[in-house]
Amino acid sequence: MKGLAFLLCIIAILVLAIAVGSQNDAVISVNYLIAKADMTVATLIAIALGLGVVVGILAILSSWLTLRVKLMRAQAKLNKLQKE
Repeated sequence: MKGLAFLLCIIAILVLAIAVGSQNDAVISVNYLIAKADMTVATLIAIALGLGVVVGILAILSSWLTLRVKLMRAQAKLNKLQKE
């Protein structure tokens, strides 16, 4: 059930981003540290959304891996104590 709710939220966000992007056909100039690029608002929104998803997944993954290692250590200690 949580997975379905999560999927529906993701789809809603993507539809909203597409709707906003399709209404803005203007070309904008984006200056970043290395270079300058001309792109549409829709492209900029898609890039920002994609980067946000990647950063979020990396943050969750690092937290999940840390908890997984702690769990494995605790299970090893528990098994050692049960054998004694």
